[in-house]
Amino acid sequence: MARLSSLSPLNGYQKSIGSINLCEINDYSLVSLAIPQDTTKKFAKIIKDEFDLAMPTSVMSKTDKKTRLLMTQPDQIFSIIPRVDNPEEDLSKTIGKAAYMTDQTDAWVVLEISGATSRTALERICQVDLDSNMFKLNAMARTTMEHMATIIIRTDVNTFLLMSASSSAKSFLHAVELSAKHIS
Repeated sequence: MARLSSLSPLNGYQKSIGSINLCEINDYSLVSLAIPQDTTKKFAKIIKDEFDLAMPTSVMSKTDKKTRLLMTQPDQIFSIIPRVDNPEEDLSKTIGKAAYMTDQTDAWVVLEISGATSRTALERICQVDLDSNMFKLNAMARTTMEHMATIIIRTDVNTFLLMSASSSAKSFLHAVELSAKHIS
């Protein structure tokens, strides 16, 4: 009998182009947390008590190096946690009923771009001002890259996480690779 196995959208892609390193990140679970109306303060208290994290804002993610929280729109938070089989169940142990949860792991591809010229490559395809004085550590933005919806997060001096729809993962990767090639 054939055995099914899960594959990541880019099958564990890794490549160096000049001084740029590209790597698919696939060791995470991504859960959308919808905060019920008028319970934001309760939710904020729970994430402070359980994760020692403040509420993220629309421009700044919050992380404790294990969990990263992103505000994707008012009353909606994305939680990126280490991969588990049932992330909704795992989070419900700490968050309880303070949010409605939906596992979004398979809907997104996460690509890490790093290296001395990574910002230069991103500036060719990203409409966000990525200057380190403007786009600080843990800054995040929702934008488009080559007409594909993208979330970009700065995780280190020259390191960014790029999140886009898994359904267009190969097209998204092609756009980032091409930009990297053009500046190398």
